[in-house]
Amino acid sequence: MKDLTDLAFRKDTLIVDMWYPRLTSGQPRTPDHPVAVEVGLCDVRAADSIRIEYDFARDGYSIKQASKFQWPCDDTVCDPDWQEVAFVQAWAREVPP
Repeated sequence: MKDLTDLAFRKDTLIVDMWYPRLTSGQPRTPDHPVAVEVGLCDVRAADSIRIEYDFARDGYSIKQASKFQWPCDDTVCDPDWQEVAFVQAWAREVPP
């Protein structure tokens, strides 16, 4: 798998820069072309993970949460049903010079 992310630390923040390859129409997406970052919390406090994806059509970040966390034993898909819960417009807070 190609290294498509850069990880860094700045003070108390983990910085993740994901190289988001744009695919031409008809080109298949492979595991080395990730489309989302999943962020979870490892703590005694339970919290849902979130997925962050860039939506090029709307020019901003789509934040999703799952609604399903358990499945029948014979379920081979185990779809967590990720749904958008927030959208953050790119450059929405840019201050003009």
